[in-house]
Amino acid sequence: MTTVQTWYGYFEAYNTTWLPVLILFWLALIICTYLLFTKPSDRINALMKVCLALIFIWNGIVFFFMYMKSSAIPGGIPMLITGILFAIDVFRNKITIVFPEAGWQKYVTLSLIIWALGVYTITGWLTGHPYPGSPLPVAPCPLTIFTIALLSGTLLTQEPKVDRLILTLLFIPLLWWAFFAGLGAPFKFGFYVDLTLFGVGIYGLIILVKNWKDL
Repeated sequence: MTTVQTWYGYFEAYNTTWLPVLILFWLALIICTYLLFTKPSDRINALMKVCLALIFIWNGIVFFFMYMKSSAIPGGIPMLITGILFAIDVFRNKITIVFPEAGWQKYVTLSLIIWALGVYTITGWLTGHPYPGSPLPVAPCPLTIFTIALLSGTLLTQEPKVDRLILTLLFIPLLWWAFFAGLGAPFKFGFYVDLTLFGVGIYGLIILVKNWKDL
């Protein structure tokens, strides 16, 4: 069984070893998000999917199977599935990621993205879990928040339509991890920031169920 000290130790070892790579992933995600918001196009959509595919697959292989081995199956497998699905869709182009342009949908989507890309990590530091022993913005949990926000925002726009099968297949591992880690990390290891992951999982599930028939 993983102890609290061991759990935070995994993050410390992972973050200190791979910090330059994690910073590059984080900057790439910020750039892709900015371009997707300001200059949406098929090329930028493909670039975002490539970025997400690489980071999810990296998390699945490197983070889970090399460091957080106790969660390799419940965490690593969903990360790999999500990354592979995004990689496939780079070529199949069945999903066009779109930001809501107005209303509460726009502000919720942007708020969740900002939370995932920085505020999540800073909140962890301010609540007693400083670097390097806590998740950085491209770790599995904030990345899941970010991706659920993107896909939920896309669903809420309803234009252009997205492939029901691919979208559902993407949501399944993301929601699984949102509920598994969103409750596990706070109550087993005291990382209460991940309650927001659980909340985003509920939000994503509601959006998916309410809009699924319209796809």
